[in-house]
Amino acid sequence: PPHLLYSPPLLFWDYFCVYPSSALHGLRVTSQLVARALVSEPHKLQGSKRHRYASPHTATMQSGESIYNLIPHPVMMPPMQHMHVSKHPGEVDPHGFEIGVNNKRGKATFGHATGTLKPKTDHFLKSHAGEPTLPPPAPPTLPKDKMKPAVPLKGDKPVMGLVSAKNFVTANAVENILSQPKKKFVEPTMSTSKPDYGKVPRYLQTIKGQIQSEKEMIAEYQRQQAETMGGSMRQMSTGERDALVVELKQKWQKVNEAYQKLPFTLDTPMRKIRKESLESELTQLEKDIKTMQGRQVVVVEEDY
Repeated sequence: PPHLLYSPPLLFWDYFCVYPSSALHGLRVTSQLVARALVSEPHKLQGSKRHRYASPHTATMQSGESIYNLIPHPVMMPPMQHMHVSKHPGEVDPHGFEIGVNNKRGKATFGHATGTLKPKTDHFLKSHAGEPTLPPPAPPTLPKDKMKPAVPLKGDKPVMGLVSAKNFVTANAVENILSQPKKKFVEPTMSTSKPDYGKVPRYLQTIKGQIQSEKEMIAEYQRQQAETMGGSMRQMSTGERDALVVELKQKWQKVNEAYQKLPFTLDTPMRKIRKESLESELTQLEKDIKTMQGRQVVVVEEDY
């Protein structure tokens, strides 16, 4: 139908929805005919019933497809570049050039030349070939000094008739007169002969002074605490402390007798509990006796 030829590019599904009565006619229209009509008469797009789809970009954005994609696009061939021509003549051997290398070395970049590593059958490792060769013997450059005179030969004769005019008695006396006396051996000083022997060292006096000052500080603190408590604290006398120790020992003796009378078999829970209580009581009594012996005890009297 003519309105289909001049309508914008549509999918068949859109055509069925808009024109359900002309669906059979739309099936006969091919995409090539529609594309040809759009290219030949684009001015009639504005008079179509669906002129709102006249822009191909709008149709592409909404549906995702476009009839313009069916039109073959011309292939643009890139222009050919000029062929590179070297400034050096082709007859020159390239191996003679030094490209960035001042001192050209063999096998520095591409390894050994072809055929140079071929094994040679006449050059093989022989016996003792790797050992160092010593130079031939030569006379020493620095001769050693002789410590003793050489042994006289068989034909040598001793010198006879030598007489010395030296007076050995006078020479010995002069040497003894002019000689320096030897150093005398100094005996080590005895510890008992030193001036500070038997005296208290200075560092011990310093330590004793520090201990005495700490004791005085503690005594002053205890005196202040006693004054603050209002006489509720007093030091236990030696007689009271000894009597208390005796009573603790007697009690420990009684508890120990009860502990020794326990049976060997602890088959009931009550016997186990009895044994554990006696052991804990004995341990506590031993600690109390050890605390009371040889120490000053302070008694704090509390008012109930």
